[in-house]
This record gives sequence, structure tokens and C-alpha cells, in this order.
Amino acid sequence: MGISVRTAQGRSYAFWASIERQEVMETGKRHWRWQEDGMEVVRSIARTAPGCHSGCGVLLYVKDKRLVKVEGDPHFPFNQGRLCPRCQVLPQVVYNPDRITYPMRRIRAKGEVAWKRISWEEAFEIISMKLLDIKERLGPESVIFCTGTARDLPYWIHRLAHSYGSPNTTCWGPLYGAACYRPKVVLQRMMMGERAVADCSQFFPDRYDNAEWKRPGCILVWGNNPVVSSADGLSGPWIVECLKRGSKLIVVDPRKTWLASRADVWLQIRPGTDGALALGLLNVVINEHLYNSDFVREWTHGFQEMRERVQEYPPERVEEITWIPRDQIVKAARLYAQSKPGSIQWGVALDQSKECIPTLQ
Repeated sequence: MGISVRTAQGRSYAFWASIERQEVMETGKRHWRWQEDGMEVVRSIARTAPGCHSGCGVLLYVKDKRLVKVEGDPHFPFNQGRLCPRCQVLPQVVYNPDRITYPMRRIRAKGEVAWKRISWEEAFEIISMKLLDIKERLGPESVIFCTGTARDLPYWIHRLAHSYGSPNTTCWGPLYGAACYRPKVVLQRMMMGERAVADCSQFFPDRYDNAEWKRPGCILVWGNNPVVSSADGLSGPWIVECLKRGSKLIVVDPRKTWLASRADVWLQIRPGTDGALALGLLNVVINEHLYNSDFVREWTHGFQEMRERVQEYPPERVEEITWIPRDQIVKAARLYAQSKPGSIQWGVALDQSKECIPTLQ
């Protein structure tokens, strides 16, 4: 049983450098803006706006100072011209008539739909006065500063909290995501020393042609639908490219997604029973000795205790818990364990379950 991983740090700089080198060699100059069919095309990276962990190259088509459409940049190695729906519908998001682009104040009791538009100055005044009042009456430690995943915002939340005098911030590094993403990242660093994502060649400018890259023998997609969402720093088309090159696919999902319909093994799980499935898969792997015993001996801790624990979850019992046929559980365990290298791409469905931490471990 093997795993193929790489860290994601510093990839964007290498990709931009590769683009510049390629264009300079081919045309002698770089193109960042040009005219096409009566529109101005602006090359950029869509990261913060759609809201994801990647950084896909996009071509923004602008007419009369209005964003008309968004297409993928075919010369950007990271996404190679492919985009998920979040980028493609960006014009609809930007110009949606229901999008709130100014502060609003509630003018009725909480729970009633009644809002009034106010100025930015008034909004800042209301917020600052309430914060100062709380600080004076209860002390700065009484306030906790937190955000959603927020991408680039947590750094500024830290500064706000420190200037206010509160040590209470739930922001972590460049991201937050306590209910979606942070649990898996923290546990990966605890268990393996660093976070990992499936290696679908996203770390090489020349992508699938790079001599150092080896396609995954099997990709296990668990609680994730990357073809639609492209979440957690992994784009669905990368998995499709790996499948074209011979990678096998296992999908754990109660829904028959596009990937599930093309999987070698689709494990249609009963929602909320992921931990039992994981123990059942380990039961097969351990009892059939489908693991690297040298690696276990040299680099793991607690393996014997885990061996004893998984005996409580034979495939027959796991079938009753998860509603997945026993034969499918055994087939998936054997396929993944005997595929080298193997890659697991898990989604936030696991982070958002009440059994989050033990399941992810």
C-alpha cells in the first residue's frame, strides 16, 4: 500500500514563471491584455473571488467596462484552460441584482425581514461603538474574533483582535475553516507531519509529461465531488486526466455523481457511517497483509492497537452499518491497497460530521 503526496507551497510562483518563459520564447513578449471580437481580454488568476484553495488562470472578457464572460486560460499550466462552475458563473455573481454591495441595518426585531441601507461611515460607527462599549463593560477578552475560511482575511482579523486587546482569535494561518477543512489539515500534520493532497501532477509546470511524476495507481475520492466543486486544492479535471492515463477510481458517496458512475468501485455509503467504513477497509488490508510491514515497523506508532480495534469491524458488520455490500468493501480495500502509488482525496463531508475527528484519524 503506498501514498503519493506533495506539499502545495510555492506552486503559483513557479507556474507564473513558467508562463512568462513560455510566452517570451514563443512570441518575444508577454500578453496580459488584448482585443478580441470587440471585447478587451484581461488575463488574471481567479482565487479569492470564486473562493477556493487553487489559483486557476482565467481570461476575463470585458465590454463597455462590464464583465461579459470568463474562460479558462489554456496557457496556464495549473488548470490548462479548464474551469469549474464557480469561475464560469462569475459574471452572474458580480451583477446579480440581489447581491448586497452596501451596508444594511436591521430596522425591526431580530428574525423579521426588514433592512435599511446605510452609509459605510454609519456602519463603521455602529460597529466601533458597540465594540468599545463591550470592551469597557466586560473587557477585551470577552470578544472572540473569528471568520469563515476567508482566504486572505485572517491576517487582518489577527491585527484587529490584537489592537482591540483580545487574545481570542479562531483564525489559523492563512485559513480558518474550523467546520470544513481545518480538522483534516490539523490531523494530517499531527499524523504525518504535513498536509497532503492527491498528486495529480499539479505541482509541475509541464504537468503530465514530467519525468518525475507517476500517475496514481488508484485514486480514492471520499465525500467529495471535485468535478463540480474543485475543492481543497484539487481540480476535478486532474482526476479525469489521471483516469485517462490508467488510474483506477474508488468513490465513497451516497449520491451517484459523475465520478461515481465511472468508478471501478462505487461505495454508496449510508450518511454518517464513514468511520465504520474506514475501519472495515483497514480490517481487510491488515488481515490480508496488504500493507508494507517494513514501513509500519519503522515509521508508525500504535499499529498493534489498531490491528486489535479493526477486528471489531469485519466486512459483514460494516455492511450492516454502512449499507454497502460486503463484497464491495473487500473489493475496494484490495484495489486501493494493491495499487501503488495510491492517493486519497477527501472532502469536507467528513469534516462536517459529528464523528469528524475519529473518522479523519
